[in-house]
Amino acid sequence: MNEQQPNHADPGVDPTVHPMSFAPLAIRLLKGVVYEEEARYWNDLVKVHELPLRRHFAQIGLDLIVNRQEGFAYLRQAQQEETEGNPLPRLMTRRSLTLDQSILCVLLREHLEDYTITESASREPILTLRGIRDMVELFFRERNTQQRFLRDVKKTVEDVKKLGFLEELISGDVMLNDDELRYRVKRILKAFIGPDELQQLAQQIDNL
Repeated sequence: MNEQQPNHADPGVDPTVHPMSFAPLAIRLLKGVVYEEEARYWNDLVKVHELPLRRHFAQIGLDLIVNRQEGFAYLRQAQQEETEGNPLPRLMTRRSLTLDQSILCVLLREHLEDYTITESASREPILTLRGIRDMVELFFRERNTQQRFLRDVKKTVEDVKKLGFLEELISGDVMLNDDELRYRVKRILKAFIGPDELQQLAQQIDNL
């Protein structure tokens, strides 16, 4: 990945920059991933405030990760060995994925990679719930009934959406059934499942 790694002691940072000048952007980053499509925040980040933001967040043990190639930026808590003195409390909770969540994330990550290679209109593919269900059906084994399978798929999709890897697209069609619900696969998934992790997880799933 083309991620710009944190530099906690960047001599090019002007310490006189007032935090209020980048406060809206800092708050936005604390809320979640900033994508290139959010032009107002993205342009302020990469053209004006990146260095002072790095310095600001470094003071509270957070790294600003900017991936210009993929067009997203996010905050990551510094690794324990990167912090000095007493360990800091966790601001961002580490979550262990369930087996179903891991399977869906791996399949979405593979789909995102294939889509990036073959498509140019958009960076992020859109899948219906039916398409996701067809994608995971082979891997969601040992479900007692079809109803349980459908319920488990819907729950797992909701869980992965809460993690920020799927975005449900709102439709004005009130008659839309569950199968036609549409989800955008968010490319931030690439930051959390890199090529090595993808291969390891895929091998573990294949061995089930």
